[in-house]
This record gives sequence, structure tokens and C-alpha cells, in this order.
Amino acid sequence: MPDSSSKPAAAPEGVLYSCSGERYIAEALRSARSSLRHNPLPHLLFVSDEPAGAEGVSTARFEPSANPYADKIANMRRSPFERTLYLDSDTFVVDEIAHLLRLLDHYDMAAAYTAEGRGPHDPGVPPAFYEFNTGLLAWRANDRMAGFMRSWEETYLEWSQHGDPFPTPGKGSRSGRADQLAFRRCAWEHGVRLFVLAPEYNFRLGYPTTVQERVRVIHGRHPDYETLAARINETELPRSWPPQLTLQQKVMRRIRKAAHSRPSGGDARP
Repeated sequence: MPDSSSKPAAAPEGVLYSCSGERYIAEALRSARSSLRHNPLPHLLFVSDEPAGAEGVSTARFEPSANPYADKIANMRRSPFERTLYLDSDTFVVDEIAHLLRLLDHYDMAAAYTAEGRGPHDPGVPPAFYEFNTGLLAWRANDRMAGFMRSWEETYLEWSQHGDPFPTPGKGSRSGRADQLAFRRCAWEHGVRLFVLAPEYNFRLGYPTTVQERVRVIHGRHPDYETLAARINETELPRSWPPQLTLQQKVMRRIRKAAHSRPSGGDARP
């Protein structure tokens, strides 16, 4: 359980990260810098070690456990903000997203559906109550959310320690990554007033999707976010991603692939 006395000083609103280990701290710093370009809000990183080059962001140390998913929920509960916007470290912010916090005038929380689909059957929730992705969340501090967050942490820890809560035939166990399963169950049980975000706010790489307007947050690892963002947002008309290739493009791609696989002239042998 988080120690409320260890919370940083309270503030009206801000952006929050949870990261442990040099790689993920550096990743979160990169994400925070991308966000700061568009969102003039306090950015706070809960970190296992104090990073170098953290200008423009605040940091708060925590003692990591062996489970980063559990640490993530615990650090969310330690948020000093009245309205919090949480981002996973493997996100890249393309545009202004501070306006998401205005949704909290009428809702307790905002989140996007997971790109993987509805998720395994949970007898505790209706089938139409889809699984949510917890890599981008916005919420406000109130009694309902405090109860939800506490239950989410407790439920996740219980499920992760006692095996897959909803095993699916032919698929591996999700017990260690069941934070989203526990999120769905507890959001339902606590009656969280939850606004569902469009995929433009949590654009998951590696999964097919359709967007209608400008993508604002890319979620997933990529070697060149700037180039990728320019490609994704070269139009704001309805579009699918990854883009569907025309027949001509498929033929040309096969020709190029075949050409690259041939040995060069100097190495050719009769």
C-alpha cells in the first residue's frame, strides 16, 4: 500500500509517470519532454533512481518491488494532483492533451479501450464492458476514485499471486499482467463514471486501428517518433493504420524485396 505521507506536495493538475530502472526512466523522460512541448503542466516522475538530465520535470523516489505493474498502481495512488494525467513510459505525445482534464468536470476518469479486444470473459462484469488500456488514464481525486484505486491495487495483487483469474484455452497466462483485468472488474464494481477516449488519444502501435482526426499520443516503441507522427498525421481524414497497400504497391514491394535479396554483380558465380 502506498504511504500517503510520502506524497509530493499537492497541486491542482499534472502529468504522472511510474518508472523503474535506467532504461525505463530514460524512456519516461523522453516521453515527458515530448509532452512538455505541448502541455504546460507539472510533470512528475516516480523513479527508482534519480536520473540525470531531468530538467523541466519533477521526480520522486520510490522503492521498487519485483512487479512494475503493482508499482504503477501504487504510484498512481500517490499522485499529488487533484486531476492526474498518467502516461506509460513508452508513449510519445504529438499534440496538446491537457484538455483531457476538462472531461473530469463530468466524469471520474477517462481511458481508451485496449487494442487487443474485449479481453477474457470475466463473470463479474457484462460482456459489453470492454477491457481498458491503462497506459493513458486521466482521473480526479474523490472518494469514489480513492476506493476504486485501493480495490484495483488489492485485486491485482491477489490475482497476480494466485494465477490467471480467467484462463483462456490456447493462450498464455495473464496473471502477472492482469492489471487491466483488475481495472475493468473494479471500475464496474465501484461504478466509476468513465469516459471512453477515441484511439487518437492512445494510438497503440502493433495493432490495426482506424482514426478520424489528428493522433495526439502514440503508444508503443519506435525508433523515429517524429517521422512516424508526420506519416500518421499527414491527413486528418478517416484512415486505417497500418495503411492498406494497393495492388501496385504490393507488387513494387515484392520487386524491391527480390532485388535486395539477389547477390551483387561482383559476388555472382556462374
